Amino acid sequence: MSGARVPGLTTHVLDTARGRPAAGLRIDLSVVEPDGRTRLLRSVTTNAEGRSDAPLLAANEMTVARYELVFHVAAYFRAAGITLTDPPFYEQVPVRFAIAEPGSHYHVPLLVSPYGYVTYRGS
Repeated sequence: MSGARVPGLTTHVLDTARGRPAAGLRIDLSVVEPDGRTRLLRSVTTNAEGRSDAPLLAANEMTVARYELVFHVAAYFRAAGITLTDPPFYEQVPVRFAIAEPGSHYHVPLLVSPYGYVTYRGS
């Protein structure tokens, strides 16, 4: 069997402030319409590994389009007992990206702390 990934959209979130997966973090996935408005497709909560239990988009749901993931980071850090400023520096982290090859695997991870984040197209 090859190491090729099954087409779909996945994510995972790492809490770099505490050095662990971000379990219990809400993520909203929306499609960005041509006029710029977003249409919510689904909301998920990360599991103990900081991942969704299933792909955010399965292979048969992948289409050429622009998408947005919104990571609800302030609620996650508050629930973890982290003291945040009022208002928090990051309430949410929105990540807009495009799927140009629906037959490919797209992985959009987030590394986050209360004061910084990094995202990229992973494998």
